[in-house]
Amino acid sequence: MSEHSETPSSRGGFLLRPYAGDADHEPVLGVRLACRGADGIDHRSVVEPLPTAREVADAAAAPEDPHRDQILVEYEGSVAGYATITSWRDQDGTEVYLHRGWLLPELRGRGGGTAMVRWAEGRIAALVRAHGTADRACFAANAADVEPASVALLTDLDYRRVFSVTEFERATLDDLPPLVRELPGGAELRPVEESHHRPVWEMVRAAYADTGNVGGWDFEAFARRAEPAHWQVAWDGAEVVGAALCVAGPDGGRVGEVRELSVRKDWRRRGLGRALLVSGLHALARHGERGVRLFTGSANPYRSYELYRSAGFRRVAEFGRYRKPFHGA
Repeated sequence: MSEHSETPSSRGGFLLRPYAGDADHEPVLGVRLACRGADGIDHRSVVEPLPTAREVADAAAAPEDPHRDQILVEYEGSVAGYATITSWRDQDGTEVYLHRGWLLPELRGRGGGTAMVRWAEGRIAALVRAHGTADRACFAANAADVEPASVALLTDLDYRRVFSVTEFERATLDDLPPLVRELPGGAELRPVEESHHRPVWEMVRAAYADTGNVGGWDFEAFARRAEPAHWQVAWDGAEVVGAALCVAGPDGGRVGEVRELSVRKDWRRRGLGRALLVSGLHALARHGERGVRLFTGSANPYRSYELYRSAGFRRVAEFGRYRKPFHGA
């Protein structure tokens, strides 16, 4: 952490300080649970998943990560909230510095949210100077449509909505469309091997090449997170032409996720995406999953809303991404 967060500081009665160690993990998780209950974001969301105690601990233990920063908020001696910063480079070259904040519902409206945003903007300004990215940097934040106070806070601070992410759910896998026995265009499914991770990653990256507000994937991070047991990958000879990256739900929750559905540009509009999606749903059903979640962004020019609806999904939530230009702050 930088000098912005090494020394505790008080803003409007809220004390901003670094994590103090293991004793902070459970209170932080308690903040997230309280926010989840008050903000109307359901517990099965894959856009805003509830972190585990281990994930909270891992995040707090990695302050040297150049793409992550964080601070904890106290009120009257108790943990009241926390804020995080992550950064990446979008496909169009924009350096995005995303800050997120969570504050106990009963303490909102007292300046705590504004204090977290101001801390984040100050910390981001320091990071931008250190990274030398002032000419292409922007502040960013998220707020769901069910969080009107968060939306109002961001817009009052001159953030503007640039795109949104829509989450979909298929609540049951009991009535799936039939499998397509032969993939369109002569493509074929093959069992996924570790050596396939990179060509799958390259195909997905290429699918978003002309989409500006989509962060680039780091291959090492992609490979670490890979769970290929239920992936459906279509090949045309030696080339990957489409993939549905389906994964089982965590901790036996029986709600799986389609983390990515992509088709190579010259293979679109042939029905390959739907065939891969349906094949993935059948694979998850065989594994014992009871439902499936996925999300898609409005920044994606190949909007798949009708495809998902035709496969039995329904819209459950909308999450906005807000941005503000850096302007040498």
